[in-house]
This record gives sequence, C-alpha cells and structure tokens, in this order.
Amino acid sequence: MDDTYTNLVLEGKEYELLRARRGLLSRWSIPQKVRGCSYLLFAASAMLPLMYFLPMTVREAYVGLDPASSRVGFTILTLLSVGCLLVASFGLVAIAVYRDRLDEISEDQAWSLVGLEGMFSGIGFITGSLGVAATLLLSGVGHAGVDMIDTLVATGIHPYHPGPDIALTVVTASAIAFCCAITVFVMGSVAESLE
Repeated sequence: MDDTYTNLVLEGKEYELLRARRGLLSRWSIPQKVRGCSYLLFAASAMLPLMYFLPMTVREAYVGLDPASSRVGFTILTLLSVGCLLVASFGLVAIAVYRDRLDEISEDQAWSLVGLEGMFSGIGFITGSLGVAATLLLSGVGHAGVDMIDTLVATGIHPYHPGPDIALTVVTASAIAFCCAITVFVMGSVAESLE
C-alpha cells in the first residue's frame, strides 16, 4: 500500500489527495504542465525550418520557391493548437494563483479545482498536442519527396493546399507560436514560484 495517500489524508490535504487519485496527468504539478505546454508551442514553431528546408523539387511542384511566405492551409491548424495551449496555460496558472490565495481548501473547492485542472490539461495535452503533431507531420511530409506528395494527392490529401484568406504565412504562424512559447515558459516560472 502506498503511504502517499495516507499522509495526504492525515495532513488534511484534500486537494492534493484528489489530484493524486486522478490519474496520469495529475502526476505532474501545475508548473510542469505549463512548461509542457510551452515545449509543445516551441515544437509548433518548428514548422518554419521544416518548410524552409523542403527539397527543391517539392518546393517547385507544390509550395513555391519561398515556402516561408506561403499560405498553406495547415497554418490555421497551427493557430488553433496555439490557442488551445494558451487557454490551457492561462487556466492552469489561474488555478495555481487561486489555490495559493486560499488558506484552507474545502472538499467542494478541491473537487472543483481538480476538475478544472483536468479540463485545462485535456485542452492542452490532448487537443493542443494533436494539433501540433498534425502540423509538424503536414509540414514535414514533403521531405519524403515528390512521389510521396503525389501519392497523398491521389488519395485526396493535399498537405500543401493553399489556405483560405484567413490562413497566415508559415513564418507568421511560426513566429506567433514561438512568442507564445516564450510567454508560457515564463508563466510556468511564475506558477512554480507559487508552490
């Protein structure tokens, strides 16, 4: 039997007890989760070098000679992922600030905080990470060569399809992801100072 649960009950730490029993994502502290969101945002900004170093044959056939200024459709997915990761980070930091201001946490407050933490963790680590993974996959698939892109296009998947008018350039979407990553990383430090 694990003494962790017993110690939390004896110390009257309802919130920590509920967190410990919630599962995989609750094993990380809030600052660790916020830092994880920043790492995913840094990964999303890697779209620019992936696109910039596409082979010349793929550039000529599908993207154009300047892939950094192309408006491919998956930049919208990048922005959606960045938005999810920002919402998750701000929500998690808000929970840490609120928890820090409470002297004692009642059982009802503990359940609410654990539920909110789980919701924000899901938004960040499920929706955000899936969007980042899809963005990186779509931006990097051209490194497999023109034949791979031709095969995907034949099956109805157009990875470098020009996006609608709201699509940003690759360099702009990457810059937004990078700036947000730095901001969220600093927020993780703030959340860590509250513990």
